[in-house]
Amino acid sequence: MRWVHKEQELHACQILFISHAEAKRYAKVLEVVRGESVLTVGETPNFLEAGGAVAFSFQQETLEFEINLGAVDGARLKMSSRLLSLARRVVNKAGEAKS
Repeated sequence: MRWVHKEQELHACQILFISHAEAKRYAKVLEVVRGESVLTVGETPNFLEAGGAVAFSFQQETLEFEINLGAVDGARLKMSSRLLSLARRVVNKAGEAKS
């Protein structure tokens, strides 16, 4: 793990965690890596809607996650069906719940 300080360094990431401290800038960061094979992970409520792939949250002291398949596909990545079954919510595109 390392901190990224320059935009160019984002392209070398395989997994990019964007913390809540960067919430005001994560839309720009997500745009920089859009279309690249980078798994974007965040912890803010609107992370999936902004185009992030995996959003973590604590619900009643339990760590849960949601997955945006549109962002995963856009990064040319695959999620296992087992991982998808463990997600609290899976959306096909930003905000659109999968039935």
